[in-house]
Amino acid sequence: METEAKAAEGHFEPSYEWQHEEGLDFLLVHLPEFKDKEGLKVQVSNFGVLKISGDRQVSQTRLRFFKEIPVWKNYNTDEIKADFEKGILKITLPKKDTAENTNGSLNEEHNLATTSNKSGFRKFKKVVMRVATLMVVVSALSGFAYYIYRSTIVED
Repeated sequence: METEAKAAEGHFEPSYEWQHEEGLDFLLVHLPEFKDKEGLKVQVSNFGVLKISGDRQVSQTRLRFFKEIPVWKNYNTDEIKADFEKGILKITLPKKDTAENTNGSLNEEHNLATTSNKSGFRKFKKVVMRVATLMVVVSALSGFAYYIYRSTIVED
């Protein structure tokens, strides 16, 4: 008989904080369980979501986390950088340098990146609700028609 000892899995939620400077914002993710950047991953999705994940083996426990944070429209997603030092993952989010952002005429600083995915989901949800309603109505009418049909049959 061969038995394998499986490592326990520990999912956790890392703490984080924001720091702001002129033209830059920093997201500091506190990861004291991680001693180096091995197993850490930082990505920006096409839908404007910053995805941060980590996976590390510590003794008999496998530590894992996954965090998604919306990225604001005014950040230059192509220039986002991440550095890891002394248990802190520092993600640098440079702001777009446009005349509209610097003179304040663009009041969309706190609007999320365009998410056609959300509006697409709303449309899909609306269509699904309409189809479901139609199915309920058709089922009710079919049941009623069957009831009327069965009640009109005369047994000889």
